[in-house]
This record gives sequence, C-alpha cells and structure tokens, in this order.
Amino acid sequence: MADIELRAQTRTLKGKKVGALRRQGIIPANIYGRGIESLPVQIDVRAFRDALARAGHSTVVDVHVASGSGQDDGKSHPVLIEHIATHPATGKVQHVDLRQVDLNRPVKASVALVLIGESLAVKNEGGVLVHPLDNLEVEALPRALPHEIEVDISVLTELDQSITVADLRLPPGVTVDTDPSTVVAQVIASKLEQEVAAEEAETAAEAAADAAETAAEEGAEPAEGDASADTKEGE
Repeated sequence: MADIELRAQTRTLKGKKVGALRRQGIIPANIYGRGIESLPVQIDVRAFRDALARAGHSTVVDVHVASGSGQDDGKSHPVLIEHIATHPATGKVQHVDLRQVDLNRPVKASVALVLIGESLAVKNEGGVLVHPLDNLEVEALPRALPHEIEVDISVLTELDQSITVADLRLPPGVTVDTDPSTVVAQVIASKLEQEVAAEEAETAAEAAADAAETAAEEGAEPAEGDASADTKEGE
C-alpha cells in the first residue's frame, strides 16, 4: 500500500470554541505519543475521511502540520488513528486522537478480520456461520502492520468445523498474544436442525428406555406366590 498522507494545521481554538471549527467542516484533533508533547491540530473533514477509509486504525498515516501562516513544521508525524469521537445523535466526527509512533519500535493495534470465500457447510448443509471475532490485536513494526487480515472460510466444508487464531496466515513480522485456540469462525447446525436433532435424540432415548423395561419384565423371575402354587400342584 502506498504511503497515506494527511495535511493538518496547528490549532489555537480549544474547549467550547472548537464548535466554530466543526461548523466549517474542520475536525479538532490531537497528536500525542511516547516522548512528545501533545500537539493540537485541525484537519479538513473530507481529507480525514479519505485517510480513514484507506488506513483504518492499523495503517500508518503521515501527517504534515502547517502553522497558521501556512508554513509546514518540516516534520512528518507518523501516526495511527487511535480514537474517533462522534456525536451521539448525528454520528458526525467531533474529535480525533492521533497516536504518533516510533517507526523502529513494535506497536500493538487492532486489525479487522475480513471473511473471504464461501463455506460449503453453509451452502450445502444449511449450516450457520458464526464469527465471534471481528478484530484481532496484533504487534509489529508500524509500517508492517496489516490493514486487514483475511479469513478464508472455504475450508469450512462440514458442520462444526472451525477456524482458530492458530490457523490465520499472518504477514511476516506480525505476532499475536491471543490464545491460538480462540475460534475466529465456525459453522454450526441451524437452530431448527438442532431442535430436530434434540427431538430425535429424546425419542430414541425414550424408545430405548421402553425396550429395556419390556425386556426386564419378560425376563423377570416368578413371584413368590406363583412359585408356591406350582409346588402344591406338583405334590
């Protein structure tokens, strides 16, 4: 993926005054990180949305900051889009936190898991695909962080098969701390099929119990009274 760049300006408005920026289509943001002082900046909302669509939360964005006079600070700020605050009613972006990273130090980031392919267990056997994980936390050098991780569900050809974290194909240099046995995707029987199977199992259990009871009655010893009667007749 080509480097993603974003232009920003230093921000002087703070607190409630940033509402004026939002009305102009400008997002207040902060660049922060290890060993640096937090830097308040402002970003055009359209430029930010474009960068977000391309980078997500796990691809480095190179932010170039200009002063109010238009002069660039001469630095490239490699950042990850860490947090986006949105308006609860409108969903519009209210504020953004940009975490500056050291390109020579591994960092952790949440990466989206994207399902690809088609499961024959779903297509031919009516199974239901369960996808417990949408994201996976990984660790790598910032430039090596994957934008997304593909999960090929075409390997799920039978009911109850699953794909775990251990089965994922990670790019070189990318590691995870998640338990390898954690299920990423699985095909299970539909609820209707589960109910039918449960009913069949219950019916089979009842039939087996009846058969066992019948067999026990047929093979039972004669009662004590019957044995005495037989003895008297024989005498």
